[in-house]
Order: sequence, then structure tokens, then C-alpha cells
Amino acid sequence: MHLSKLKHLLFLLFFISISQLTFSQFKLTDKLVTDPDVKIGKLPNGLTYYIKRNTKPEKKLQLRLVVNTGSVLEQPDQQGLAHMMEHMNFNGSKHFQKNELVNYLQSIGVQFGADLNAYTSFDETVYILPIPSDDMDKVDKGFTILEDWAGNALLDTAEINKERGVVLEESRLGKGANERMGKKYYPLLYNGSPYASRLPIGKDSIIQNFKAESLIRFYKTWYRPDLEAVVVVGDIDPKVALEEIIKHFGQFKNPAPEIVRPSIIPIAERKQDMGMVLSDKEQTFKILQIFNYVEKAKPVNTWSAYRETVVEGLFNALINQRLNELTQQADPPFIFGSSSFGGFSRGYRSFVSIAAIGDKPVNDAINALVATNESVRKYGFLKSELERGKMSMLNQTETAFKDKDKTESAVLVQGYINNYLTGSPVVGITNRFAFIKQVLPTITLDEVNAVAKKMETSQGKFALYLSPEKDVSQLPSNTELIKLLASAHRVPAKAYQEKAVANSLMDKKPVAGKVISEKKNATLGTTDLTLSNGVTITLRPTDFKNDEIQMDSWRWGGTHNYGLADKENAQNAAIIVQQMGVKDMTPTDLEKFLSGKTVSAQPYMNPDDEGIQGTSSIKDLETMLQLVNLYFTQPRKDDKLFQSFINTQKGFIRNLRDNPGNYFSDTLAKTEYNNNPWAGGLPKAADYDKISLERVTKIYNEVYGNAYGLHFTFVGNIDPDKIKPLLETYLGSLPSKQKENKFTDVGLRPVKGVVELSVNKGAAKQSRVSVIFTGEAPYSQDENLKITALTEVLNIKIIEKLREEMSLIYGGGMGGSLVKRPYPHYSISAGFPCAPENVDKVIAAFFGIIKNAQDNGVEQKDLDKVKETLKKQNEDELKNNDHWLTVLSESWIEREDPIWIYNYGKKVQALTIQDIQQAAKKYLNNQNYIKAVLNPEK
Repeated sequence: MHLSKLKHLLFLLFFISISQLTFSQFKLTDKLVTDPDVKIGKLPNGLTYYIKRNTKPEKKLQLRLVVNTGSVLEQPDQQGLAHMMEHMNFNGSKHFQKNELVNYLQSIGVQFGADLNAYTSFDETVYILPIPSDDMDKVDKGFTILEDWAGNALLDTAEINKERGVVLEESRLGKGANERMGKKYYPLLYNGSPYASRLPIGKDSIIQNFKAESLIRFYKTWYRPDLEAVVVVGDIDPKVALEEIIKHFGQFKNPAPEIVRPSIIPIAERKQDMGMVLSDKEQTFKILQIFNYVEKAKPVNTWSAYRETVVEGLFNALINQRLNELTQQADPPFIFGSSSFGGFSRGYRSFVSIAAIGDKPVNDAINALVATNESVRKYGFLKSELERGKMSMLNQTETAFKDKDKTESAVLVQGYINNYLTGSPVVGITNRFAFIKQVLPTITLDEVNAVAKKMETSQGKFALYLSPEKDVSQLPSNTELIKLLASAHRVPAKAYQEKAVANSLMDKKPVAGKVISEKKNATLGTTDLTLSNGVTITLRPTDFKNDEIQMDSWRWGGTHNYGLADKENAQNAAIIVQQMGVKDMTPTDLEKFLSGKTVSAQPYMNPDDEGIQGTSSIKDLETMLQLVNLYFTQPRKDDKLFQSFINTQKGFIRNLRDNPGNYFSDTLAKTEYNNNPWAGGLPKAADYDKISLERVTKIYNEVYGNAYGLHFTFVGNIDPDKIKPLLETYLGSLPSKQKENKFTDVGLRPVKGVVELSVNKGAAKQSRVSVIFTGEAPYSQDENLKITALTEVLNIKIIEKLREEMSLIYGGGMGGSLVKRPYPHYSISAGFPCAPENVDKVIAAFFGIIKNAQDNGVEQKDLDKVKETLKKQNEDELKNNDHWLTVLSESWIEREDPIWIYNYGKKVQALTIQDIQQAAKKYLNNQNYIKAVLNPEK
């Protein structure tokens, strides 16, 4: 029997066997069931609650207050006040005066912004609060905070006036090309509905001048229990959670009379095709969007309707696979293309085609999108495509099911929010996996092909084309855009052709090497191996995830070893090989072969090091190792795909400097390193003209043709005894010849002294302040921790002073670290977007905070807040595969004992205010920094 037929038969037999086990479990006519592990209910006043016990992570609780109101419900004098109300809930309530809320949460390790947050959209406002659950006092205060958000805001006039400036700064951040063009196309996109004129950020003029009465009226109208839900997910007894909800929310009453909240905001059906072409001098990409129609979404409340979503999901995956293949042409019609059914606004859905276009004209993208859509509509998909789609969907669902007890609470919580707001199903992963196993074998090719018939309706289309202004002479008019679309639809559709997909990655297994030494570390739980070809390996089994294995490898080397003449070739060598594939398989061939598998592997070359990274499930570990082996032994060379990469990159970077932020960052990088050509910054199109396929492949083969000195680290659900034969086969067989692995210090150093940079770029009234402190300093983990603590303590003061007290910024802050290679040094940077007229005030306040820390030290309460945050972060990281992989890899690189991972908490607790003051004096040198300011064009 032919191998592909055998594979298909085995797949069908697998489906049949598992579906027989569950076939009677779901009747399509039945109503959907709710995840039995989630308690959903309502209080007598109408407040909805969701409670789910989840111990990933332990002793943590995710709380949400969901308010079923947003900007679309604002009256003319309230535009922006839904968002303003969100801000005011952090600035004074019944139980937390002024800034006491943020202060309290910081004291228990909850960071403002990173943890504690909220968002306002057209239709809802959601408050986000993660808290520790190891102390019932903290838990009760968490529910008290939600209670205050739900109905106890003070809305003090003085606090309102202070917060106006913060909200205006947030509004300022969004100004630019997208905002300017959005205001022009929203009325057409939303076809005259209130969505077009009720953007969540609102109007600056109203934020500046609204009366407190307008905000209070909005609050009293829409913040009420029958429009609110409390979501509780985490390590808590559900009975206790319900008691807390009743205690804190049962007393709220709905207003009488109350305004009815519309379930959806109507959007009128488009009667004719419409086009809009817009340009802006700061737009960096050409973007095409075709909205084929907008229709009301049907409720998904039966298993039959749920099955339709599965069929539609398969359709979306298959059509986008075809569009992705077009990006690998030598001269691709777009950088990225997509067509899919999905949500539009609450209660509505649409079929949308999107393309990000490089240097090609828009008609090429239109033709490619329409041709793909029409080919599917007329000829449908191939049976092989559907089989791969089913395998991928089954694999994704099975992976989620295997890790159902290891899924983070923060991931689970979003499903319950969506259920409350839109009625989306919460069947739970156990039911979903059982259902997917049951229905996938019953879904036919005809069913999936029938979805394509829904792409075209009698409704008018809306085509939107956004372009950089420099291309204005090549732009079609609004009418011409619609004509191009109509012309593309008149081209006869062509059937899709597919070449056979490989049945295996390797023709035969390589000759295995041997493990020649093995050493266990009981304290760390690691096993170190040395293979006969000189490759070394660290294994760290964990149970943090049930079906995850992560891999990293490293050795000294990197792009700097190849000198300036080969800079572009070396920097892109590993990336380009990934774009060409391995063996006789293109990236498209690989993607198809890997359908139904959880596998990735990516070679990389950094300035000073090189290696390969990857991930896999347990069952696909061997496939990942095979792919790793092939990247070393059989990288593929393909002139067409090489040219595709070059053309795509040129199109991608062509207009990046037109964005003020990009231009500023690029100029700052050049200034910091005195125009050193190694300094990085944004590439130019001419840089890609320097890249040669021959040179790229030669460099890649020099690096990856010899595995000597590579150290691999594996973290996850691995059995050291079972994995060893695979490592011997696929890593032990890698070509290896003894050599010196080293990196080259190219002398890249920042400028010294005080350097000031002023850049004028951009039309919007926006400025940005950047300050960078650098210097040489011996590396140690203790000192690196002090820099982390220093910047976090100062970030608390930045929020207090620049945001809450002075209303000069919405966001901003500091970060930094010590680096050991290529020379021991530190870098600490700070950034603050602000109004042009406030630049000097921001700079003065920031340096005032630094000087105070240097002269007077920092407050113990602020250091305690940071220590509590770092402690909580460390507790989470000790049970995280990503963190262990990073620690073990970096410890090997720096030849340090990774045992410090267990001592980190003690190091944090040992920090003193004297340590932070000394660090401020040592690392924030007022004689050696760069101060850069971006202002709008004059």
C-alpha cells in the first residue's frame, strides 16, 4: 500500500476508534452544556458571577469586574467618559481614598499596569485584578476593590480635574497616521452606526471641558448590577468565592427607572459597493481590506451551531494556508494575506480579506486575494487539505486538553468574560475535545466547500486601501478601487494544484553517536550529558506542563565573526535558510508535513552567539530532533525563495522611517553609538542588495556544518532515560570537528559624556523623552538584581510624581540590566511620551526623582513593594519552563552555577535601601548619559 494512503487510513481508523467511544455523548439538536467545573449564577439584583477553581498558578486569584457598557452608549456630552470612568475608578472610592488603591496593591506584589489594569472598548469596560490568595484578608480586600469599582466610586471633582491630563496624554499616544485615517473611514466602515462617532478614547475637547455631572450621570446610568459580572478564577474554594460575591455585591440596587441597554447596536446593510483610498505621510505599509459583507451573527447555543463553528474554523485555516503559499513566490503579490469569517462588532460578523502590500501595486494584491477566494468558491478544497486541517485542529484541541490542569487562570478568565458579554460558549476543554473527536470524522469536504458560498452575498462590499503618501501618484481613486475589485472577479477561477506531501522527514536515520559521560545534579534536578561528537546537553524534567518540551542550544560565535563586509549576509543567513526549508522540502512542504504535530525549530545567529531553538509535544519530540538534524546537515538552497525573502523585506522596510517613532529610535541608536555601522537601527533597501545567496549559504554551512561546542538544554515533560537514544541518534550524529568557538568584540561602545539629541519628526502634537545611562561595570548577579530593584523603585516614584501628581504622562518608566559580553557594562533607559510643552517639566521631574534617590535614598515602603513583587514573580518563575530554560542556558553560557535560581528569593529579601541608594549613585551617572527628545515637525 502507498505510504500516503496508509497514513490516511490510519488517520481514519484513529478517528473512527475515538468517535465510537463518544458518539452518543453529543446530540446535535441538544442545547450546549456548560463546563461543569464553572459555577455560573446570578444574585437577586441581576449581577452575574463566574467561579472556577484553578491551581495554576497556586495561591493566586484572577478577579475581573465586567461592565456591559462602553463608549457606544455615551451621549453627545459624554464622548470619552466611559474611558474616563475607568480611570476614575483608580482615583478614589469608598474604601480606598485617592491613590490608596494602587499603594495597597503594590504592597502585596501587584504591579500597576503590568498586573492591575483595565480597558474600555465600544461595548464593555473590564477591570483586571490578580491577587494572592494565600491570605483571606488579601482575598477579601480584592473583592472590596471590585465592589468599589462596581458602585462605590467617589468621583471627586479635584481628582477628576487631575485625571483629565492623564487621559489626554493617553489620547496623545494614539495620534498619528492610523488615527487620522481612521476618523475618515470609520463612518463608511460602520455604515453610519454610532460606532463611527463613539471611539473609546473620545474627544479631547470634551475630556478637557466636561462637567462632573456628565460623568456622574454616565456612572449612575450604566454601572449597575444587572449590567455587571464578577469573574473569579484561581486557587480558592468556590464556596468561599460565592460568599465573598454575595457579601460585597448583594447590596447594590438597580436604578429606577433604568435605561435599557441595547443587546446590539444596529449596523445598516450596505446597498452598494463602496471604496475608499486614503494616504498619510506617516503610514508605513500599504494595507488593503475588503469587507465582503456584514451580517447579524447567529447565536451558538446548540451542538449543531457549535459544529458549524468547527466547519468554519476549518475553512478559515485552509484558505489562509493557500494565501500563505503566495507569499513564497519569487515576486509575491503581498507580504501577508488573509481571508476569513469572523466577528465585526458585537452581534455582527463578516467575511474579510486583508493584504499587507510591499512594493507591488494594489491591483496585484486584489487579484491574488480574489483569485484565491474564487478558486475555493468554484472548485473547493482538496481532500488532502481537509485531512491536514482536521489533524491540526485535533492536535491543537488535544494539546489544550492534556494541559487542562496546567492552564493559567489568566488564560481561562477571558472565556467567561466573552460568555457574559456575547453569549459565546463555555463548554470547557473536556467537552470540546470530546466533541471535536466525535464530529471531525463526520465533516465532509462538501460541507467545508459549501462555506465558500457564503463569501458572496447581495450586499455591497467595502474596499479600503491605506497607503503611504509618497505613493499618492500611483493610487487609484475610490471609484477605480471598486473597478479593480470588479475586474478581478471577472477573471475565470483556476483550480488549485498541489504536489504530493512527503511521508517522512528523513529517508533513513543517521548513524547514532554515543553518550560518553553523564552527571546528575539532585539539587537542580538536572542531568548533564556529553555525546561522542562533543555536543553537550542539560536535561531538566518538569511537570509544569503535561505536554510541552522546550529546547535551546548555544555556543560562542555569531555574526560579528564575519566582519563588516559580510554584515548583511551573516545577519540574515539563518533567517534565509528557514525561508528556504530543509532537504527537498520548502517551508510550505514542511508546514503541510507537520500538520497535526506540535513542532518548531529555528536556527539563529546573534552578534556574539549562535544555535538553534525549538519546542515540541511529547509525541513529536523525535520529529523536532529530526528537523534540528536537517537544519545542520541538509539546509535547502532555493533561488526563488531567496528572492522572495529579499523582495518581501524590501517592501516591509521601505517606509518604516516615515513613522516618527521609528525614525527617532533609529536616530537615537546611531547617536548612542556614534554612527558605528554595527549599531543596528533600521535597515535600508540597499542593505538587502548586498546579500548574496551563495555567500549566505556558505556562511550558514560554515556555522552549522560543525556542531562542535554546542550545548543543548531541554526543559519539560521528559524522561532522561527515554530521550537519550533520540539524542544519540539525532544530535550525536551531527558533524563535528574540534575548533575554537569564540566571539569577536567589534568595539561597539556607547558615546561618553552628556549627549543631547533633538529630533523633529511627525505631524501630531507628540513628544517623547528618552534618557539612557551607560557605563562599564563588573558583572554579577547581585549587582544586576540591584539595578532591577532600583529601576522598579524609581518606577513607583515616576507613577506617583509624573502621572498622579503632575498629570504629565500616561505611561513611561525605566528598565535596565548588567551585561557580561562582549564587555562588562550596564545600560539603563527611560522613556516618556508627553506633550511638547511639557518636555522640560518631564525631564526636570525625572532627574529630580533620581537626585532624591541619590542624595536621600529611597523609602523603605517602596523597596518593600518591589521586594514583594519580585518575590511573587520568582515564585511563579520557579514553576515555568521558559524561565528554567533561560536560567540553565545563561548559566552555561556564563559558566555560573544555576543554583542561584533557588537563592534568588533570599537575595531579594536581603536588599536594603542603602543598596538602592548606592546603585543609584553608581549606575545613574549624571556625567554620562544621553538625553534625546522627539518633537513634532516645525
